[in-house]
Amino acid sequence: MAIVPLLFSQLSSLLLIAIIGYAAVKKGIMKASECKPISTLLIYVIIPSSIIKALQLPLSEEKVHGFGIAVIFAIAVHLFWLVLTTFLGKATSLDDTARASLMYTNSGNLIFPLVASVFGEEYVFYACMYNAVQQFFIWTHGMVLMSGERRVTLRQVLLNINILSVAIGMTLFFFQIILPPIIQNTMGMLASMIGPLSMLVTGMVMAEKDLSGLFHSAKVWLICIGRLFLFPFFVTLLVLATGFLKAHPEELFLFQIGMLAVCAPPATLLTQFAVMFRKDAFLAGSVNLISMVLCVITMPLMIALFTYLAG
Repeated sequence: MAIVPLLFSQLSSLLLIAIIGYAAVKKGIMKASECKPISTLLIYVIIPSSIIKALQLPLSEEKVHGFGIAVIFAIAVHLFWLVLTTFLGKATSLDDTARASLMYTNSGNLIFPLVASVFGEEYVFYACMYNAVQQFFIWTHGMVLMSGERRVTLRQVLLNINILSVAIGMTLFFFQIILPPIIQNTMGMLASMIGPLSMLVTGMVMAEKDLSGLFHSAKVWLICIGRLFLFPFFVTLLVLATGFLKAHPEELFLFQIGMLAVCAPPATLLTQFAVMFRKDAFLAGSVNLISMVLCVITMPLMIALFTYLAG
């Protein structure tokens, strides 16, 4: 599949940046404690800019139709995963970091380039819709889970900068308000920093710990298997159970784009959350790094399986 070399190239670059972050701390160039201001910058400046920039797209009848399908798919997936992770949390000893790692994926900076390369630039819009839905869930449920606060008010949701950026981006898109080129360029430059800075922080976090037992941790491997194989497989069964693709086989590409996000490694944002809220950042970083290596194999396999079963 064409996705394999593209995925390998993208992940290799991100992993190299994590190694640079790791080496910078080990050599004394930076301190692991400097992760927090970088994470804060990512969460409150760079990610909101990337969301708005991603939605600066021309409107068409085809996009409106695809918009509805992509959003419904993303909402259904996240609600399904919410129920599943809640059940797993009660039935097992999975902590909040593990549950978040199972549910939230790297649906932005990893998936957008893949969609652009495999399907074409114009199809990135549908990946944006999945990511926009995830932003809502991760900044409500995900924030509550990782921060330890057991409830969130409507005011907190509406005033969250990332939720606001989704609302602003969607408003600009549907009213076709095009921002000046200089603003778009600035946001585009900021958006391009998400992957590098996120992986830099991940590498810095990993430098604080002894990595000798990393690959022998059953917990890390179980989370990786769940995130990369079991959860995508459950979504495949869910989609097939609806019978939608049997009735509308022409919409297969929309679900393939959504499945790329479903099969992705955990969101790098979770490591930033773990740093900020003093959760298990080492676990989040470990799962993230190992999943990124494994998904070079698992993602193409799961997409091929989904396409075969849906065909």
